[in-house]
Amino acid sequence: MFKMLDTDNSGQITFDELKAGLERVGANLKESEIYALMEAADVDNSGTIDYGEFLAATVHLNKIQREDHLFAAFSYFDKDGSGYITCDELQLACEEFGMENIRLDEIIQEVDQDNDGRIDYNEFAEMMQKGNAGIGKKGLENCFSIGLREALKLG
Repeated sequence: MFKMLDTDNSGQITFDELKAGLERVGANLKESEIYALMEAADVDNSGTIDYGEFLAATVHLNKIQREDHLFAAFSYFDKDGSGYITCDELQLACEEFGMENIRLDEIIQEVDQDNDGRIDYNEFAEMMQKGNAGIGKKGLENCFSIGLREALKLG
């Protein structure tokens, strides 16, 4: 992608190259928005984006996108928007996917670090970032991964 934007092969992306590249891929951004992108990525204020700056900006954008997806998945389970996934909400989600007879109380207890009987966003995020390692209940993994796919379709 960097090479595609760096049309003169200088090792630097200029404002004009960024603007032309974004137009080529169908991005419909105002010049002020392109300038803001350029300014955010140009850490050393050289007026251009070098490969290191490009990588850093790309990694940052990917992280934001992953966090957005994770929040969408959490929101899918948090049916009432309370900021917590309760046992009842998790039960409903699992039933939606035909997964019954799962011992959700035990699973919530494993994920629930502050022992309040529900899963908050930080607990959910930590569980998902661990890839559900340490949770011996395959049912929760399936329920969360199915729910994650559904949330991403909705988002």
